[in-house]
Amino acid sequence: MVDDCEFFLVSSLEKVFPDKRPKELSDTSFVLAKGDSLSFQLVYHQMETKTGKRLRNHMYDIALGCTPLKGMIREVRLVPVEFPATEQRDEFYLSVKPGLYPDLLAPSNGMVKPLPGQYRSLWMTVRTTSCPSGTTTISVSAKGYRLLDGGEKAYEEDDCWRTELSLIVLDAELPPLDMYHTEWFYADCLADYYHVPVWSERHWRIVENFMRFAVDSCGVNLLLTPVFTPPLDTDIGSERTTVQLVNIIKEGESYRFDFGRFRRWCGICRFAGVKGLEIAHLFTQWGAKATPKIMAVEHGQEHQIFGWDVPADAPSYRRFLSEFLPALISEAEAQGYDRSHLFFHLSDEPSLNDAKQYLLAKGVVGDLLAGCTIMDALSDYELYRRGYVDLPIPSTDHIEPFKDKKGPLWTYYCIAQGKLVPNRFIAMDSARNRIMGVLWYMYGISGFLHWGFNFYNSENSRTHIDPFRTTDGNCSFPAGDPFLVYPGPDGRPLSSIRNEVQMDALADLRLLRLLEKREGRNAVLQLIRQGTSCGFSFTDYPRDPEFFLSLRQRIMRHLSANNGQEEKGL
Repeated sequence: MVDDCEFFLVSSLEKVFPDKRPKELSDTSFVLAKGDSLSFQLVYHQMETKTGKRLRNHMYDIALGCTPLKGMIREVRLVPVEFPATEQRDEFYLSVKPGLYPDLLAPSNGMVKPLPGQYRSLWMTVRTTSCPSGTTTISVSAKGYRLLDGGEKAYEEDDCWRTELSLIVLDAELPPLDMYHTEWFYADCLADYYHVPVWSERHWRIVENFMRFAVDSCGVNLLLTPVFTPPLDTDIGSERTTVQLVNIIKEGESYRFDFGRFRRWCGICRFAGVKGLEIAHLFTQWGAKATPKIMAVEHGQEHQIFGWDVPADAPSYRRFLSEFLPALISEAEAQGYDRSHLFFHLSDEPSLNDAKQYLLAKGVVGDLLAGCTIMDALSDYELYRRGYVDLPIPSTDHIEPFKDKKGPLWTYYCIAQGKLVPNRFIAMDSARNRIMGVLWYMYGISGFLHWGFNFYNSENSRTHIDPFRTTDGNCSFPAGDPFLVYPGPDGRPLSSIRNEVQMDALADLRLLRLLEKREGRNAVLQLIRQGTSCGFSFTDYPRDPEFFLSLRQRIMRHLSANNGQEEKGL
């Protein structure tokens, strides 16, 4: 306690609300592999006196000492949540009441001014990139001061609060992610939010900032690529901002293609480390009934040549695709993305009622995409059983019939997965997000898809929204579902608690697969199940944050023993 202000550490799996005391971190000893990171929170709380006497107006400088590791401090900010959950929910939400919830991680200079009676926190991250193995100490300290009339800080002589954490860095390297991970990337939303012309130099810089953050800080390695404007989340008959990468010149019944912007996009992808390109859907959402919006220049004028008014099986669209798709695939190969690294969509989540239309659309393009992967979100197993969808991506609450199928197993979750299964809505606890790493491992998942990396529109793109004020697409999606990152003021993304926890889940997966190579799958499965009777399905899994802290400790103990390192402190 310092002058009516207390400081203490809590886990990254705690969500700190202003009116509720979070659980204090009990174990401050950690073990990391090289390339991994550790996140925790510093909570600060200014007490209120019973007399109501005005509290001392102290401010504090918070310091994170972690040399030779890389450290970062961010402020956990509250965001408005009007729509926490749908009616399809369970009792495990933090709350289903509207209010202010912690989510946004904003840049911080370490200066904090406690608010009377409120719990607030700083998010601290330590990375082991280019760090030697061995034991090191991490310190967190607070130094109190007052602001003088001229703005000068009047510091106390010494730290008024300080604590230390112990960290062991192993020789073991965190292996690369061997699962495809896509968070649908919307270039149009970036142009709309920042009010910049599409594909202007300013837009390109913003796109590159978000793309590199997606790879480096969100674990994305497969990127939705708008060769033409994605026909997603758009009211029938309406349109989204045009972000078509390929310039099309129509000459009679033939076409020429200018891939200049597409080449630039691929160059950024290669430099960022994107493994594959996920090509925008070739037909409209909800049944593949029509063609996407495609613009072309004809007689010197640009106009729309395909869209809602052109049926999916129109001969004119087939003629266009017979020229466009071979040219696109050839250009992608020239840019380093061969057919095995190209992923095509037809239409999202076809139902049994859409079966005939979906098969019709597949017939339009199937022969043109030989050697490429055609995949779609699909929760109706019957359509897969009939062979309509080559690579289905079932939702987490429909995955069970698909888990024994031959070939890669992918999964996704979104707005509809709010009851029992994991998800990352803001109103959910972080353990429900973190468990995905373990489930990805246990189910042998090859790919994970989410629809909302940066969807800054309302439902069906009727209006643009300010994500700092509207986290639910104007009460259309559970808060947090439409986007994983916030648009920073300098054209760079800001992270969220949900993203940081998901990154820890991805690290769990990578460590489990590393341990499997050393000890075998059965041994790893036993290690996961140790101390719990859960079935480890997408509806039956550990919900206690302590499970993840304990599991990480067990994993690192085994990796340490395999590396011949001393296990002291593990």
